[in-house]
Amino acid sequence: MSYKISWPVLVVLFGGLINFNSTNAYSDGAATLESFSDEEIIQSVVVTGRRLMEGQSKVIGNAGQVSEDELQRIAHAHISQVTARVPGVWLSRGNGQELLASVRSPVFTGAGSCAEILITEDGLPIRPTGMCNVNQLFEANTEQASGVEIWRGPGTVFYGSNAMHGVINTLSPEVRRNIIATEVGSNNYHRMKIGWKNEEGLKSLQVAANGVSDGGFKDNSGFDQQKLSIKHGWASNNFSSSTHLSLVNLNQETAGYIKGFNSYKDRLVRNVNPNPEAYRDAFAMRLSSRVSGEVVRNGSNERWNVTPYLRKSSMTFLQHYLPGQAQENNGQTSAGLQSAYQLNHNEISKTWIGVDIEWAKMQVTEIQNNVLGTPDNVRFQGQHYDFEVDSSQLGIFSNSEWSPTPKLTLEGGFRFESLRYDYKNRMISGSTRDDGSLCASQNGSCRYYRPEDQIDKTENFSYQLGAFYDTDRNTGIFVRFSNAYRAPQINELYRLQKEQEISIIKSEEIDSIESGVRYQSNRLSSELSLYTMSKNQVIVRDSAGFLVNDGQTEHEGIEWQTRLQVSDDWLLTTSASWAKHKYSYARLYGDVDIKGNDIDTAPRWQGSAHILYEPSSRTSAELEWLYLGKYFLDPQNLHQYAGHKVLNLHLQQTVNNWKFSAHVNNITDKLIADRADYAFGSYRYFVGDGRNISVELKYTF
Repeated sequence: MSYKISWPVLVVLFGGLINFNSTNAYSDGAATLESFSDEEIIQSVVVTGRRLMEGQSKVIGNAGQVSEDELQRIAHAHISQVTARVPGVWLSRGNGQELLASVRSPVFTGAGSCAEILITEDGLPIRPTGMCNVNQLFEANTEQASGVEIWRGPGTVFYGSNAMHGVINTLSPEVRRNIIATEVGSNNYHRMKIGWKNEEGLKSLQVAANGVSDGGFKDNSGFDQQKLSIKHGWASNNFSSSTHLSLVNLNQETAGYIKGFNSYKDRLVRNVNPNPEAYRDAFAMRLSSRVSGEVVRNGSNERWNVTPYLRKSSMTFLQHYLPGQAQENNGQTSAGLQSAYQLNHNEISKTWIGVDIEWAKMQVTEIQNNVLGTPDNVRFQGQHYDFEVDSSQLGIFSNSEWSPTPKLTLEGGFRFESLRYDYKNRMISGSTRDDGSLCASQNGSCRYYRPEDQIDKTENFSYQLGAFYDTDRNTGIFVRFSNAYRAPQINELYRLQKEQEISIIKSEEIDSIESGVRYQSNRLSSELSLYTMSKNQVIVRDSAGFLVNDGQTEHEGIEWQTRLQVSDDWLLTTSASWAKHKYSYARLYGDVDIKGNDIDTAPRWQGSAHILYEPSSRTSAELEWLYLGKYFLDPQNLHQYAGHKVLNLHLQQTVNNWKFSAHVNNITDKLIADRADYAFGSYRYFVGDGRNISVELKYTF
């Protein structure tokens, strides 16, 4: 079931709020940043690694950041437009708000692919362990976020399952000034944003909301989406709280792949939607309250924080990309608590300790309304799955930092996590049809297998060791050893095919070594990083259609980014990465052994460059160049996409309280595919939009 927040509701809500006694002063409540200017925050502070503020230049690891100013300049319609600025990151755009993610990795697909990268908001996972979704990033209000941070490589011990290749963390909206904005664009695109904040003494209340209606450039496509973020803050000298309510609703008419070699270049077919019946409806709610403070122990201030939270989400969509086009319904209700305490042993050493707890009730149903060939086809008409899973999770961690000299910092930490699934099948068990009859196969079994009720447990351990050394005032180097894991997802354990044996499915594990050098001066900042990772117990599907745990992959790469203030008016930024992601285990696909092959959908090269002209705080123009290299579409490395280059332009002009923005994406109207693959004997493409224009008018008060 989906819940739609209409335009009138947003307008009435905003109209009522402006009757409050409001001020334009800014105070963050739980995370007050008054000691930093906006520029200093962008340059110096990240929160993702340790779930609290720390200097970016001395982070042991890689935490890329897209600042609030950049987000407002881009005014993205899809989150992939944001993350293209971070090296080693590619969010492969599907249709509407859909995506597949890669961070120091190939683009992942399959039942558990969403669990390779952890998606969080303010450090809180937006879904419970075991029930992620590849498209779940639309559940965060990135359109009005105060920043987007991406931790590349295994997450720190502050994070548990799913932080394998990285963490994408959205910093929730912070309303600096009251605003109302309206935007129109190509393909019947309309968007409205509001932001309001009221402060009274130590308390603050803010609302950030946006609604969009997109007609889609494909036939019979488009989406309506609404997002609402309400925050309440309270702060004193040594105690603060920040409560955040987030609501998201999506109603999408999905356009499917078009098929045929290079069909995305054919202007006669690239806008055709072969699946006008496809859709996706989703709703998500999250409520959290971060309470933090300081205590004085042995003359030193020690920080602590506790964050209880509630989450609820539901999603219904048509599996238009599979034969039979079954409908999936899934949902979850979950609650948990994050906590951390910083112990200061002396002036040169400190330790963080913490406990994370989570409970969840998750459910999945799948029903096929179509007859595929004959009624007793192995992909039969009727209900395929109907199950629920209750989960409980406990994680404990400790991380210590020691500075034996003013220039050297050492770090070490560990995390232990225990997860329990209590699975209940709500329909007939086995691999028959939903009425108990057999399918037209050699042994009468159908494609879908439903195990009996059972309980499954996993226990995982991760660690990190690292060092940072200040070689001089402007340069620092770091090295980091780490590993991470992800527990099997409930769709991997209980949404099975044929007579699958699930006892062999264990947690995936990854080991990583990385190093880097950073340079920062008044005009130039740059970073160069190298990494190598080895992943074991990768969950893959074998030639018989069974999920097995014997996959092995290797990942290595180089990433760099620079920021050069050419003059007072001109800023040049670049980012790029070279990476090789390959299969390191023997497996025949057809007649081809894939060992040593590139993993499919893993470009070797990708990058971006931006030239910003900003003669004053009221005027800016940015030209953006994006590059995506060629990549293979199948494990055999027999089919390929050639890659593409795209130019975008972003303009802003402020006059008094009014700001006018214009965006021209894909200036040269290049024919591209946002995503390409090869499956079921055919090239398939999600077509990229051609040249499109949008303009926004914002009033600040």
